[in-house]
Amino acid sequence: MISYPRISIITPSFNQGHFLEKTIKSVLNQNYPDIEYIIIDGGSTDQSLDIIKKYERHLSYWVSEADNGQSHAFNKGLEHVSGDIIGWLNSDDIYLENCLFQVADYFNKHPLVDIVFSDYYFIDENDNIIKIRKEIPFRYKVYLWTQDCYHANCAGFFRRSVFDTVGGLNEALHYSMDYEYYLRCAESGARFGHQRGYWGAYRLHKKSKSINQYASMQKESKFIAKQFYPSHLSTFDAALRKHAFSLFRFSWKFLIGSYFRSVLPHKRIIVP
Repeated sequence: MISYPRISIITPSFNQGHFLEKTIKSVLNQNYPDIEYIIIDGGSTDQSLDIIKKYERHLSYWVSEADNGQSHAFNKGLEHVSGDIIGWLNSDDIYLENCLFQVADYFNKHPLVDIVFSDYYFIDENDNIIKIRKEIPFRYKVYLWTQDCYHANCAGFFRRSVFDTVGGLNEALHYSMDYEYYLRCAESGARFGHQRGYWGAYRLHKKSKSINQYASMQKESKFIAKQFYPSHLSTFDAALRKHAFSLFRFSWKFLIGSYFRSVLPHKRIIVP
């Protein structure tokens, strides 16, 4: 008998009305039999509220009110989940076709894995694939010393037990909260898996944090990494380890073909 565990998806939302409907449709059109979809909007002033209301009969919970940012919004969503598996999909990203069925199948086959990532696409404002992100599996030391969160939430899923054990996101962080959370999960003993294939697409556009606030994101990541560094670490030693683990990641990605299919300007994502 096929098991379909309940999957809860949380979408933090704020003034991304131009992309929000595609995000919502990419979840609802999965046709997964047991899905719980939660949208936490931060009091958007664009068309987001109209879009949410358009689909509210398909939502398990939604709210639009002022909050303290993305981390706070996600944590508010956690208060309403009842699923065994939790996904975090930002309001400008999308899931790909059959994503949730594949996620359920993965967790059913890997009962010891707590968090799983897949590879993913970068897409532009018009859903064109900019490049493929074929990544290495999660490695704590690579994350820590490169100061780089190289996985994406649109292609990552958690067992609910992770949040019961580790807690929610750090609400003081506004750019690299996922980076800090994965490091914290690893230190708490969470087990990570990786699935080849593509479950989601991460959208790059002029208003995305990854582009217009990149410097702030890098600064916050550096600050976070230092909180996890061993005590009395010299600047030279930290720089040496960053170089070594960056080279390690580059070499692994080269061996799995990450750099041979990096640009597909002719291909466009069709939202399910």
